[in-house]
Amino acid sequence: MTMLTVSKAKANFSRVTRNVIKTKRPVVVKTPAGFVQIAPYDLPEIVEPAPRGSLRPTPEEIRLSNICGESL
Repeated sequence: MTMLTVSKAKANFSRVTRNVIKTKRPVVVKTPAGFVQIAPYDLPEIVEPAPRGSLRPTPEEIRLSNICGESL
């Protein structure tokens, strides 16, 4: 993991962040108050819920759920 001073990270912020995203390796920045980590992050893709009634349980799922005391 690369460690930079705050002045170097500030001067080359654009280059540092592009490199973090490209290599997927985080960078630690040492500040007077402590440390800051710049790490890549992928936003999760939003998955829409399935329409009601579009998913039907298989006979095996029905059999297993009835064994556990559930009713459909």
